[in-house]
Amino acid sequence: MSSEKTVLFISCGIFKEEIEYLIKSQGLDWNVVFLDAALHVNFDKLKAELVKALEQYQGDERELKVLYGHCHPDIMEILEGYGAKKLNAGNCLEAMVGREEIDRLNAEGKAFFLSAGWIENWENMFKLGKDDFDFDFTTMFTSYERIVVFDTGVIPIDEDKIKAFSEFTKLPVVKKTISLDHLQALIDKI
Repeated sequence: MSSEKTVLFISCGIFKEEIEYLIKSQGLDWNVVFLDAALHVNFDKLKAELVKALEQYQGDERELKVLYGHCHPDIMEILEGYGAKKLNAGNCLEAMVGREEIDRLNAEGKAFFLSAGWIENWENMFKLGKDDFDFDFTTMFTSYERIVVFDTGVIPIDEDKIKAFSEFTKLPVVKKTISLDHLQALIDKI
């Protein structure tokens, strides 16, 4: 009898298209459960859904790997209770390109970074933040000089949504083509 555990990934939905692309294009045998991409807007909801998934999928013959950044202040303690391991990145954008690239791009002009998944979900995320906390998201962009959108080529980027985000933030948008190599390398290291 094999003692090798099966791996189950619990992932933020922000990575859904990219993860599904990696699975299909490389024939990977990954089992992935995706949680809603907007959960990080509300720490209580994020914790509740993450714990629910961890409890549902834990088991002696299963290893849990979590594809989230530090989106909850207690994420490491939450995962430790289930023996789960996490992607080594501070957030989803850092997972896509690495901390060094984020720092390099910020040195060119402080940026708010978006992935194609973020572009698709920003209105829902901001609506949830407004509904749950009456937070005015327009105030969070005053210290930024630009928006940088990471384009993996996996998800068609909706130019109208980019324009709407630019108008909402009053910031110019720059697109940067990236590969999924950094994300996959981080996943492979978990």
